[in-house]
Amino acid sequence: MSEKLRKEYSPKEIAVFEGLFQLAASGKSFSGIKVQDIATAAGIGKGTVYEYFTSKEQILSGAILFALDQILVWIEDILQEQLTLRQILERFSSRLEQDQKKTISSIVMLIASMSKEQRMEVQTWSKTEIFSFFTRMKQVEARVFEAGRQNGEIDPQLNDSFCEYVVLSALVGQTAGHVCAQEDAHCCCDTSALVELICRALRP
Repeated sequence: MSEKLRKEYSPKEIAVFEGLFQLAASGKSFSGIKVQDIATAAGIGKGTVYEYFTSKEQILSGAILFALDQILVWIEDILQEQLTLRQILERFSSRLEQDQKKTISSIVMLIASMSKEQRMEVQTWSKTEIFSFFTRMKQVEARVFEAGRQNGEIDPQLNDSFCEYVVLSALVGQTAGHVCAQEDAHCCCDTSALVELICRALRP
């Protein structure tokens, strides 16, 4: 059984996050989005949004943590099975392609359209939240990399920091590809290439 999300989200909170992602996916910049727009996309009243959030910056802050929580839950579920590193990456990338493509791309586009001042306002997480998330992420990473070493898929001379750098670099490139694909139909984004890139970079 996987770990629970960082917190229990109400259906209305989730609807607000999804409304924000929907607006971003339609091409709206963060400055061009109003709380009323988010409320309309979420199918709830503006007043109801303010029962949970004080600003659109707080909505985006919560939406980012919600998306990251979901990703960790997926990986924790995958790790319940005895899989190779390649199989773990294939399962994860497939799920990312199916469920998170629009979400991740939307977050990237929203942040890219923000001013420095707006980005500072979004960074409202407490030290406890940040520590909890990164501790959990490190634990998940360690389990993934250990599975790779046990199956001879990761060079034993490569430490976890290097493996993390490879995976994050590949994911950033994949996310950029999703954003590109939304703007240019000729731009191809292949999840199998993501898996192959990581496996080749880490193998003995």
